[in-house]
Amino acid sequence: MFAVLSIKVIQIEINFFKGFEILTVKLFTKALHWLIIASEKWSVSILWTFIINLLPALFIQTASASQCTSPPEVCAWKTKIVGIKTPNMIASGIMLADGFVLTNRHVAEDHALLMIRDSKGNIKKATPIPHSIPADLVILRPQGIKGNPETVLQFSNETPAILYVVAFDQGRNGPRVYSPSTFAHYPNTSDFPQARIHSDTKALPGNSGGAVVDKNGRLIGVLASGDGKIIEIIPAVHVNDVALQAGGEHQSSFKATGQAIRICADTLFAAHSVIKNPPESIVSKIMNHCLKAKNKQLFDQAGQVFGRWWLFDKSKFFLKESEALDPKSPNTLMSLAVTYHLSRDWEKERLILKRYLQIDPTNTQALRLGAQVAGILKDGEFADQVIALMKKHNPAALPLAQSFIEKALDGQKP
Repeated sequence: MFAVLSIKVIQIEINFFKGFEILTVKLFTKALHWLIIASEKWSVSILWTFIINLLPALFIQTASASQCTSPPEVCAWKTKIVGIKTPNMIASGIMLADGFVLTNRHVAEDHALLMIRDSKGNIKKATPIPHSIPADLVILRPQGIKGNPETVLQFSNETPAILYVVAFDQGRNGPRVYSPSTFAHYPNTSDFPQARIHSDTKALPGNSGGAVVDKNGRLIGVLASGDGKIIEIIPAVHVNDVALQAGGEHQSSFKATGQAIRICADTLFAAHSVIKNPPESIVSKIMNHCLKAKNKQLFDQAGQVFGRWWLFDKSKFFLKESEALDPKSPNTLMSLAVTYHLSRDWEKERLILKRYLQIDPTNTQALRLGAQVAGILKDGEFADQVIALMKKHNPAALPLAQSFIEKALDGQKP
């Protein structure tokens, strides 16, 4: 009886207002309701035990969810984070000093209006401002604000390893600071303007468009995507370029690219239900619209989908397109390695794995593939490198890897 009562007391009621999830936790009213019912059956002592012990615990737990234990300079960013709702997704954005909102280009797609919700719960409509910069960024003009952004964003040129994601959390229905990273790899944005920062900072679905800051609260970039292990961040150096280029003269090309992003993303989503032998209509849509989208993460996803269908030529095409934009992207390199592995292109797989392990030597999948390729190609030198990394980062898999390589090298121990 008490377990059932406890569950019902903490029921969470979700209301939808203009497409937004507004979380209303009615702890007090629910508790009173059940206390009135329970008073007919419980003794006074049990009721007082419930009131004194359980209710405060519930309120403390609710309050602690909103606490921020990160450095104060990082926590201060929570007030600048907005939630964004489109017809297709929930995402995050950053409120700029002049009231405009910064988010990802792939969030806006080709939608004329988006809904934004600030840290105080205020909801407004916002319009994407067209631009011609290839970075996955866009600035939104909220209802009531005129013109284009004039504020020059201050950002850090430093390259810290420890980064924090501050973004809109769907579960908590508000801004949240996530666990910090242990590493971050920075691109050469001069040679590769669409290359991204890669880090193991924690992030969740719906965080796209959130701020990525260092421990001093300096903006490093804008979160774009991730695979659950490594996230991709648009360097902040591109933000001012987007602001300066924003204007109605780019409307036509901006909308066409946005439409390609939307159709590509929708088709890739639908493709997940196709196990094999995809219909030509889906293949054609991906080839056509994902290429026009000119978006790195969509290139990656298209390559992965084609690889899963064993359409390796198409898989390699999109992954090579992504690699050309960001040559040191761990997500892209791993996808390429898997595609080369499945298509038995061992030489090219070895080259990719060597590059990958320079970026992330701890990845268990990369080490496992490396051991297999070293054995297949009878490459003792690469085998030694993989075994040394495996001893340090994945010792549990070491005996099996050593046994496989020893047999492949005709009894020679790596």
